[in-house]
Amino acid sequence: MTKRVSFLIEAIVVLLEDGQWHSLAQIRKELCMSEADFLKIVDFFKRFNFIDVDEKGEKVKLDTCLLNLPI
Repeated sequence: MTKRVSFLIEAIVVLLEDGQWHSLAQIRKELCMSEADFLKIVDFFKRFNFIDVDEKGEKVKLDTCLLNLPI
């Protein structure tokens, strides 16, 4: 994994660590990511159940199991 990808993954986690729903468009805009790169990272989070996705509203939040990790 490249440093940029790991940075972007960490940045998304930081944005979502409040446990609230966040717009996919707003996250992508805030991180200045291309749509293709952003969708790849969102897909990674979805595959491993790290995020809950509201497809209808195009929003995401961190899964409660990930939020409760003792870090």
